[in-house]
Amino acid sequence: MVYIMGVEEIRQNIKELCLQINEFDEKNKPIITIPGGATGSAAGLPFEDWFRGILSKNTKDGVLGKLEFVKYIMENYLCKTNLESLLKDTWWGKLQQFTHETIRRVEEREEPKLQQALGDIIVKYGDDLNDVVLINVKATEINDNGPIGRPPNIVSAFRLLEFLTELFDEKINLIDKVNVWLAGFYYIPIGSGKVRIEQSHYRDMFKLDLEKAPPINFDAAIQIQWHLGDMVEREKQTLDEFAKELGEKYLNEWKSFKKRRDEKMEKIVNKLFSAIERNHAQKKLSDSFTKSS
Repeated sequence: MVYIMGVEEIRQNIKELCLQINEFDEKNKPIITIPGGATGSAAGLPFEDWFRGILSKNTKDGVLGKLEFVKYIMENYLCKTNLESLLKDTWWGKLQQFTHETIRRVEEREEPKLQQALGDIIVKYGDDLNDVVLINVKATEINDNGPIGRPPNIVSAFRLLEFLTELFDEKINLIDKVNVWLAGFYYIPIGSGKVRIEQSHYRDMFKLDLEKAPPINFDAAIQIQWHLGDMVEREKQTLDEFAKELGEKYLNEWKSFKKRRDEKMEKIVNKLFSAIERNHAQKKLSDSFTKSS
């Protein structure tokens, strides 16, 4: 691929697009069709395809979906090096689920399992292997009172900590290349499987103010769950500041979670033991009564 535009220009384009959608009157709001019965990630695919199409108008072949990106890397890089080297030399390899299983499935023309790939859309903006932006797309149904249902899963906090640890420990030279963005679309159903996008939001993941984030959900794969419209950025926040904030948040909330779990476990086990002792006491009393009779 050839250079198309700088990363900051791409960022500004996305911000402006989101702003335009928010300012459109009702008749000009984007309309998306969701296949009948689609749920979860399947329901989000139409939003990814639509958004990728819009970005492609300006960046041509520099915008790829998850599977397209895997195939592109296989054709242009893995033909020259092995997977281990690719993972060592890139900041995004593990985040995009580049595994032997993924490669095998593509080679055998099977559908790889890429649900956990962080980037739903990948923008290649330069000639370097690491000139890549990962864009995670979220779609949320709303009504007059705001978002419906729980906040969407953004990413596993533990997985993110592992990524940041490896980055600062082994790939310090790639830190300036790291770009993970969030694009969120709030929609309302309008019938016949169609929805209208009412609001759109852009956030830089590593600029997020984690002090304003909801608690990490340790019961659900240790997920950071957060509505994009509620996210707040710290414009001047650095990646290492974000990493420290995430580490502190994770550790403090984990200790609290573990304490609650320990107390709950002790309570239920003690209750079990007490019930067993009562049963034994009642059985002894019953046996004694039977013998005396």
